[in-house]
Amino acid sequence: MITAAVCRALTGEDAVEVRDWERSPLGRETVRIAVRAASVNFPDVLLVRGQYQTRIEPPFVAGTECSGVITETGPDVTGLAVGDRVLGMIGTGAFATEVVCNPSRTQLHRMPDEMPFDEAAALTITYGTAIQGLLRRGGLRAGESVLVLGASGGCGSAAVQIAKAVGATVIAVAGGADKCELVRGIGADVVLDHHNLPSLSAAVKEHTAGQGVDVVFDTVGGPDAREPLRCLAWNGRYLVIGFASGDIPTMSLNQAILKCISVVGVAYGLSALRDPAANAEDFEQLFSWYRKGLIRPVIGHRFPLAETIKALRVVYERRAFGKVVVEMPRAEAGT
Repeated sequence: MITAAVCRALTGEDAVEVRDWERSPLGRETVRIAVRAASVNFPDVLLVRGQYQTRIEPPFVAGTECSGVITETGPDVTGLAVGDRVLGMIGTGAFATEVVCNPSRTQLHRMPDEMPFDEAAALTITYGTAIQGLLRRGGLRAGESVLVLGASGGCGSAAVQIAKAVGATVIAVAGGADKCELVRGIGADVVLDHHNLPSLSAAVKEHTAGQGVDVVFDTVGGPDAREPLRCLAWNGRYLVIGFASGDIPTMSLNQAILKCISVVGVAYGLSALRDPAANAEDFEQLFSWYRKGLIRPVIGHRFPLAETIKALRVVYERRAFGKVVVEMPRAEAGT
């Protein structure tokens, strides 16, 4: 038996119970991981409510992202070995002391030796999304400018750091003095508090000599996309990352014509599965930046596995600073 956070019904985090759970059998192409840490992403809180794009029928072990140590490998596994320290997006089952996954169907990477497990657990989804969005989908280059909406969250803070690493100017939007201070501390050139912002587009143009930004990285969504679209310069790119506000925005497509704007969707998980070679390149770049001190996951909250409900609630109620990490009991999680 293992210890796991089990979703018993699709009614929210209160239906998640930390209890004993049967160990999964090891398949020929799978690895067994002693989980050391996991992190909470917004899809996790949607999954336990039955509100995500994909639906998993309960009971199931929640959690999509973790780090840990491989303790067993199937006979057909190549490239990974017992003792490897790994991080990755594993599909589901991360909020547990142990998980079994198929490396060829998930995003599993050896982590740098100097990276601690908590930071590793907080890296895959947010930094994978940010690098794919900004560089591969958004074509961000040195000398360009980017507006990051929801900059104090896990994905937003990753985008701020990656944009600075490539030499871009960053205008970041967050809510409240504490969150704005966090974003300023990770390198944003301009920080705007949306609690005191009569007009986002006016503020952005004030800081860009009236031109607007080259890229908008939108993790928030909202009922209306017209305002962030107004923030874009000629040939600007609007990156659709997610809808943390709970609302999927509508937009007037004539705005795209007026300034030759590109509206670009970013789906990290699906893209990584379709093009694993590109995903591997992205993570080599991320690990290189990490070793140079250019990026580092922002961990705002830590909870033991027994308090997974609290961790989910912090994310659902949008109280999170950076990433929310769930840590495993060391005696069960292995070395």
